[in-house]
Amino acid sequence: MKTIRISVFAISTLIALTASLPGAVSDEEEDESENEVTIEKLTLVKDTGKDFQPVKKFKPTDTFGVLVQLSEALEGTVVEGVWTAVDAGEMHDKQISEKKVEFTPEAIKNAKNPGRVDFTLAHDNPYPVGDYKFEVYLDGKLADTVEFTIEE
Repeated sequence: MKTIRISVFAISTLIALTASLPGAVSDEEEDESENEVTIEKLTLVKDTGKDFQPVKKFKPTDTFGVLVQLSEALEGTVVEGVWTAVDAGEMHDKQISEKKVEFTPEAIKNAKNPGRVDFTLAHDNPYPVGDYKFEVYLDGKLADTVEFTIEE
């Protein structure tokens, strides 16, 4: 009987020590990492009004777009897209647009592709030729960046 108690005590002590070692992952941390939304892909696109066409660069009059494909559509996730003119005309590191999207149960249910967020930048005046970037944030943290140019 004593041997069993000592063995159970030894095993529980060993489990407790192992869980407290650096690099050890608790059940709670493991659950959080399994539920973490990530960016799978960013695609630069031109919005034609009826569909999106993948592009490598834009013309000044294009309606710019970035399709953000997430690993999953998880309720409560906030995705933010920020368009910035890095070096274009008189603009240097100037934010030109920002949009936030929060995943709600209704939005997920009604979405054609619930894991994708479409960010478009429509404008009345052409943007100047130059270098730009689009940054995407997940729950307030920078997750990915795509750089692009506008050329004549």
